[in-house]
Amino acid sequence: MKSSFQKDICSKHENTVNEFLLQVCNRCPNLLSLTLSGCGHVTDYYLTLLLKCCPNLKILKLENCVRITDQTLEAVTHYGGSLHTLHVDFCRNITHAGLEEVRKKHPSVMLKAEKSASMIPDCKPEEKLVLERMRRKLVQQ
Repeated sequence: MKSSFQKDICSKHENTVNEFLLQVCNRCPNLLSLTLSGCGHVTDYYLTLLLKCCPNLKILKLENCVRITDQTLEAVTHYGGSLHTLHVDFCRNITHAGLEEVRKKHPSVMLKAEKSASMIPDCKPEEKLVLERMRRKLVQQ
C-alpha cells in the first residue's frame, strides 16, 4: 500500500509523463522512434494520440507500461501505417487476441511481446475501458 507521500509523488509523475507525450505530439510530428520503459502512467489515450500526431513513427518500444491495453494495439492498426517495429514487452494488460489483430492487420510489423499476453492482468479489459473513460470525463471537467 502506498503512503500519501508516495501517492502525491506518483500523481505528479503521471502528469509529467502525460504532459511530455502531449508536447511530443505537438512539437515532433516527424518523430521516427520512441522508447518508453517502466512508464506505469502511460495510457492508451496518450499513445493513440501519439500515433495520430506522429504518422511517420517507425519504431515504438514499450516496456513494462502496465496501463496500456489492447486499445493501443488497435490504435496501431488504425494509425501506425509507418510502423515497422512494435515492442510491448512486459505490458501485462495486452492480450493474445490484441497481438493477433496486429499480426493480422499489420503483417509487416515486427512485433515483439515478451511476457505481455501471458502475465496476469490488473483487471478485466472491460473494467479498464470504463475506468479510462471515467478518468477522461473528470479531466475534461
